[in-house]
Amino acid sequence: MARGKRIQKPEVETSAMGIRQRRRLCVDQVVSDLCLGDYEQALLRINKELEGMPDHAEVMALLELKNIVVRLRLKGEAQRTFGPTRQSDALPNPFTLEMLDVVQKVLRCRNHYEVLRVSHHATYSEVKRAYHKLALRLHPDKNRSPGAEQAFRRISQAADCLTDCQKRTEYNMATAVGDCQGQGNEVNEEEQADLDSEHRRPYQAANQRMPQRQSLYQTEQLVIGVLAALVFLFITMHYIAAAPAYSFTQTRTHSFRRVSQTHQITYYLDPKSLAKYTEQQLVKLESEVEQVYISDLKQNCKQERTLRETLLLRARQGNNRKLLQHASQMPTPACQALLQLGKSGSSTPLLLENRSLREPDHLNQD
Repeated sequence: MARGKRIQKPEVETSAMGIRQRRRLCVDQVVSDLCLGDYEQALLRINKELEGMPDHAEVMALLELKNIVVRLRLKGEAQRTFGPTRQSDALPNPFTLEMLDVVQKVLRCRNHYEVLRVSHHATYSEVKRAYHKLALRLHPDKNRSPGAEQAFRRISQAADCLTDCQKRTEYNMATAVGDCQGQGNEVNEEEQADLDSEHRRPYQAANQRMPQRQSLYQTEQLVIGVLAALVFLFITMHYIAAAPAYSFTQTRTHSFRRVSQTHQITYYLDPKSLAKYTEQQLVKLESEVEQVYISDLKQNCKQERTLRETLLLRARQGNNRKLLQHASQMPTPACQALLQLGKSGSSTPLLLENRSLREPDHLNQD
């Protein structure tokens, strides 16, 4: 009889361990639903798990989590604090509805442009400005809501892609042709898996742990990565602290409208700092404004021409008339804006570049 009991004991422990793992997986999935704003699905998971649960402590933990989900679904005050959970480690940090709302908007986006909330023709400076604005609200030191770390990585990936000419051209080409539809689904699945495994790391047996050399090497890489992240954060905060002197769009701080004399470019200044400028400083500032504006236009025009020529080449090689028509009718607003500046201004280098910009117009005739 004693031997029979010893054989049944591991089976009971194995079944109990399986139940605990299933309940932990349920809690992780509920937290993932919170990150995506799917409160109904989160409540369905909790109610299903509560059926037939005998453990009082686990029942109280799920009821505590359910109470937070119900309060979040009511959409109360934006600055009202939720969490942390006392009965479990599902939500270890306190957060506000405003913090969670920013995370949900980022994680629900389908492409890089939606993540940063910029148009497909956004300039380099506009992408950087949008990234810095979101980074201040999603940085782990400022935002403690669930999913904030994944959202911060998402905006970093989007900014890295859209500020690199080659990466942005390839991304736009894949999006236009439709090759990235399956790839986007894979990214969403990977992000969902990251959200599910954010809170707990599974136990590893001694024979499954990595060797000591590999562990030391990864520790070195981790230290280097942390130092690089600190340097990047310092540079980013220094860049954000220095407020720009002008803006190409009207904002609350930059509301005074001015037009440059040479190329008639509209820009906005801070009314409070306008009195500090002398006439010579204003002339120098207008020159800088025109240089930055034209530089952004040239960068965008180069991307438009590269994308258009690549699509035309693919259409001709594959004998795809639909793609050829799409590429021929593709608008190039940055190149057209450069042509208008060349016609209205008197800058010889700009006119010379405009002659090469007329090449895409001849492709329409093909």
